[in-house]
Amino acid sequence: MMIGVLLSAGVTIGIIVAVVIAIYQGVKYFNGGDTVSKSVGNISNSESVDINNNNSISKGGNMKWTSGLGFKIVIIFVLGFLMLIPASFINEIVRDRVGYQRDAVESVVDPIGGELYLSGVLLAIPYTTRVYNEDKNVTTYSNNYTYVSPQNYMVEGDIETLILNRGIFKIPTFSSDMKINGNFEKFVSNKEGDVGFVAYDMSKAFLVVGTGNKKGLKKVPVIKIGDTVLKENEAPLTKDIAFFSNSFIYKLPQKYLQNGFKFDTSVAIQGANSINIRPLNSQNTFSLSSKWRDPSFTGGWIPSSRDVTDEGFKVTWEVPGFNTSLPKVWDTESRSYNQFSESNYITTDFLLLSDNYKKTVKSIKYALLFIFIPFFALFLSELRNNKPLHFIQYCLVGFANVIFFLLLLSISEHLSFNLSYFISAIMVTSIVSLYAGVITNTKKIGIGIAIVQMLSYIFLFGILQLTDYALVVGSVGLFAIIAAAMYITRNVNWFNTISKEDN
Repeated sequence: MMIGVLLSAGVTIGIIVAVVIAIYQGVKYFNGGDTVSKSVGNISNSESVDINNNNSISKGGNMKWTSGLGFKIVIIFVLGFLMLIPASFINEIVRDRVGYQRDAVESVVDPIGGELYLSGVLLAIPYTTRVYNEDKNVTTYSNNYTYVSPQNYMVEGDIETLILNRGIFKIPTFSSDMKINGNFEKFVSNKEGDVGFVAYDMSKAFLVVGTGNKKGLKKVPVIKIGDTVLKENEAPLTKDIAFFSNSFIYKLPQKYLQNGFKFDTSVAIQGANSINIRPLNSQNTFSLSSKWRDPSFTGGWIPSSRDVTDEGFKVTWEVPGFNTSLPKVWDTESRSYNQFSESNYITTDFLLLSDNYKKTVKSIKYALLFIFIPFFALFLSELRNNKPLHFIQYCLVGFANVIFFLLLLSISEHLSFNLSYFISAIMVTSIVSLYAGVITNTKKIGIGIAIVQMLSYIFLFGILQLTDYALVVGSVGLFAIIAAAMYITRNVNWFNTISKEDN
């Protein structure tokens, strides 16, 4: 990585040195050079010298190639690529702003838990096993758990949303009283007769409610079986459930295991950005509603029904247990499950659709196009009017087009991206076209530059609005630009033009 940095720095320094030398030589070319002044100074009035035919007094002196059109074309190209350096700086500014936004968002979402994760409700029954060591003649006992998924598992919630501001950034937060209910069938032991199995301890059975960050809960979840409210037990498990980041344990009366039972859970949640719910090996039904108008539904399963309007959304998932990676029943003695990936959850994202930073970064990728198109237009004006432009004038036009991206970035932090794009494009097009009209002393060229600039910005705006077709539209657009350049310059005699300049 260090070698790459040094190589990039070396190339950049080399380009800068080359451009400085080129500008210096260009200045000598336009000012007539030292050779011209010295040659003219040595001509006495008595000498009859035809200056027009004296090649030694030609503009730029003996530097014929470096004072010609060919050399100028090379320098214009070098200047264009050099303009990418400030464009890359703007790209770094975007990254800094993204980091600043991330810090601002984290300062708001961390106290309320961030993204919410509901991992499920399981029945846990402890049992004891023994292992006899013949060599040492010792019998050891260990405690394990059998976990059981519910027969039916349902989650329902009406989500209230609130936009919080931190500086110039807006963060979507939410809260709700989620309803979780389901039922477990009568528990039947399947371990009788297993080697080493001793017995289940039904009196110590419990329910486990799994969650992500506990900050996402406003209070301890309440579980009811009929009119009975289960008591939460703060004692930790002797063997944790690996795929529950955090869990709440509720002691379960033994009588409920004999006939099966239904449970109802109330969970007061809070969080930001998204709600994630994991299906179990059950008949899963999840229903969410909200007045939020811009949701996104992702994760491992698509909704079975959804209704998204300007007034909000209603969405339902129905996930059969065989589509999940969890078994119906398993033992901690024989199997373990790690934290699941996002594909094991259904996710509802509360989006703020104006992701201006991503669009700005995408637009900067086309910086080279916005630099060379006005350069090409100015160069054509030189050929048509036979009025040379200075390299500094090219630089100013290039910098103006680079500043467009900085304007877009700064304004879009306060206004919508589309409006910011329009304002920035109008500002840069106005100043570049007016400047071009003045330096060429031709209104038609100023108007022509304005048309070229606006077409370029319209082209980029169209690409930014597309997703699936952005590549094909961009490719066809670039092809059209090259074709237009070929058509416009079809009658230019480049050899003759360069020859005239050199002579």
